Amino acid sequence: MFYFAIVAVASVLFMMLPLLTGETAEIDGLHLIWFLVAGTLIVLVQGLITGGAVALLAVSLVEHFFLLFVDVHREFEQTMKSTVYALSPLILFSWAVLLKIPFAGLLFLAWFCLSTFFGVRIFHEKSKDRAVFVALATGVVLAFYLHRAVGI
Repeated sequence: MFYFAIVAVASVLFMMLPLLTGETAEIDGLHLIWFLVAGTLIVLVQGLITGGAVALLAVSLVEHFFLLFVDVHREFEQTMKSTVYALSPLILFSWAVLLKIPFAGLLFLAWFCLSTFFGVRIFHEKSKDRAVFVALATGVVLAFYLHRAVGI
């Protein structure tokens, strides 16, 4: 439910982005309303089915892969919970990267690593050093694959 709420809010924010940048000057009246409503629904479906779910699964698998190095015998569900909480600011504020806000990508990566650290500590009940290893290793893999997208 939390993931759905995050993606829903992000889809609304993403469709409000043209209003903030002034790119909807040609669209007015009722067309603007339909543009925002239809766009929000399309971004919501895309975020839930394609991009969001695939990205969530990929990051969860990478995190769980590194958790196997520190001898985790917990369920994959705990890793998914940890990843949803760690990715929530990235999903919500992904538009900041599109606006090319300086150092937004590095800030998101640092937040992801910190959230992953606490997620591993809480959901998998691991020590600080093991949680640091998993958080930093997952963050490095995420930075490697997304270095162009987030401006690192």
